[in-house]
Amino acid sequence: MPLYKIADVPVEMSPRFEDTASWYEPYLCKEDIEPQISITATDEEIDYFLTEGEGFTHGTAENTVFTDKFNRRLLKFDGSYIHSSALLFDDKVYLISGSSGVGKSTLTTRWCRMYPDRTEVINDDKPSFRLIDDKCIIYGTPFAGGTCKQLNKSAELGAIVFLEQAATDTLRKLSTPEAISLLLEQTPGRLTPKIADKLLSMYSDILTHYPVYKLSCTDSDNAVTTAMNIIKQI
Repeated sequence: MPLYKIADVPVEMSPRFEDTASWYEPYLCKEDIEPQISITATDEEIDYFLTEGEGFTHGTAENTVFTDKFNRRLLKFDGSYIHSSALLFDDKVYLISGSSGVGKSTLTTRWCRMYPDRTEVINDDKPSFRLIDDKCIIYGTPFAGGTCKQLNKSAELGAIVFLEQAATDTLRKLSTPEAISLLLEQTPGRLTPKIADKLLSMYSDILTHYPVYKLSCTDSDNAVTTAMNIIKQI
């Protein structure tokens, strides 16, 4: 079974469909190491998403199964994901999050256009994070949603930014309760008490060391300029 390294964890998976295999190829591991996570996708699991999901192909259905199983197992390695666009800007990653349709991808596209030599999107849907040596490291993963934007790169978190559409562009630092509430909305569904406790513990650690903001923004380049205040404040 092929071995991949995702979020610095050796993962054993055997994608059966061409799309899935191509998305995962940049993460193939050439080291002679033992897998720490082993994942399979059954016919029944793939068929479920083909039936229930809108516009799913066999590849995207298989990828969804792998995504869910990987992120649940990553909890054992002090990690999970935050539904967001992960923007590598200079040497830090900024997570642009919010509800579907709020404009995450639009903002990151503008940011890349305005600062092309300093910016890369390393994941446009489900970047992984891990807490390692008192730092939160953000990883590009092959679990990139419909846009398929992803790079096998990682860097320390800079800040988390939650978006909302507004008539003017303003940036506000969130309190811990506000931030945790929004984080819980953008993390794995079907939370058991054990998983919820683990996530809350990790979020508390993240919020101790990194800021979380609410960016109320217009559909304009000025939203990026306003977001740049994040960099100046950190």
